[in-house]
Amino acid sequence: LLPDECVRRTSGGAMTESSDDIPIVDLSSDPASVASVIRDACVRHGFFYLTNHGVPRSLIDGMHDASRAFFALPESAKRTVLASNDANNRGWTPLGEETLDPATQTRGDTKEGYYIGREIGPSSDEYGKPLRGPNQWPDEAKLGLTESGFREPMMRYHAALTTLCDSLMPSFAEALGLHKDFFEDKFKFPTATLRPLRYSEHKSAPEEGVLGAGAHSDYGVLTVLWTDGRNGLEIRKNDAWCPVKPLPDEKNAFICNVGDLCERWTNGVFKSTVHRVVTNADLAGGNRRHSCAFFWEPDFDTFVEPLPACVAENPPRRYEPTTYGEYILAKYRATHADFEKR
Repeated sequence: LLPDECVRRTSGGAMTESSDDIPIVDLSSDPASVASVIRDACVRHGFFYLTNHGVPRSLIDGMHDASRAFFALPESAKRTVLASNDANNRGWTPLGEETLDPATQTRGDTKEGYYIGREIGPSSDEYGKPLRGPNQWPDEAKLGLTESGFREPMMRYHAALTTLCDSLMPSFAEALGLHKDFFEDKFKFPTATLRPLRYSEHKSAPEEGVLGAGAHSDYGVLTVLWTDGRNGLEIRKNDAWCPVKPLPDEKNAFICNVGDLCERWTNGVFKSTVHRVVTNADLAGGNRRHSCAFFWEPDFDTFVEPLPACVAENPPRRYEPTTYGEYILAKYRATHADFEKR
């Protein structure tokens, strides 16, 4: 960014810049162009906007309506579906349950969320593996959620995002100079996790260690984020915090970023960038920030090691081989206060 393009302010001892250089991946473009823009984005800072993605606005609105209705329930109602009571970490996570940057935060993240994954029943070969199983759902009739629903709009949105992410993997492979089918056998039974979020009325104070979401990088391969248009997301770039401004509503755009597992797989060629959420608008009167993240990660037993071409491009080899399962369980234990109890 050029100096005259930067909007700076002091924030917890760091300067904040604009992030207007984040690329837009237009899925109506030809495949070669899509792969080229993805590569440019992921090599530079791992973030891009996604437009013309094919997810209908009606599905997004249905998910948002269901999210708002659930989070507006009394805490006692939401506690009937606590994720900490579920062996597969499905369900509601209260305010402060997650601390994404424990080294600098003085309290947990000022957000609540709900984990939703693929429905996996006893007849599946995956059943019984960690983080694999059925979802935990609120009693819609008992809790007054029949008008908006919850399970149906969430799973319809989950299915649409699963299709979208699956369709992006050939472009990621081509962006890395691999055959377009490279990732196909690694995402046959993906860890596809939907997490609607609502931020509290507490205004963030980064200098005091209070944040909507503490500074972190995502765990997996790809995150697809919907937001309600309110600012708050910031990425760490050139030793500054850069706001990621939502595109105009008519663009119906997602914000995407690659995670730590993608950086590991590519030996650091693709960047998993640290980011955070700073809630600084007037959030009173129910005007709270809502978002919904979809985390796209491989099969539990997928073996992950740096790709030889990426080691050659960015030597030396920077990461040891692992499996996705070993990797993700260690991540959850480090950031979720109640995870070890399950």
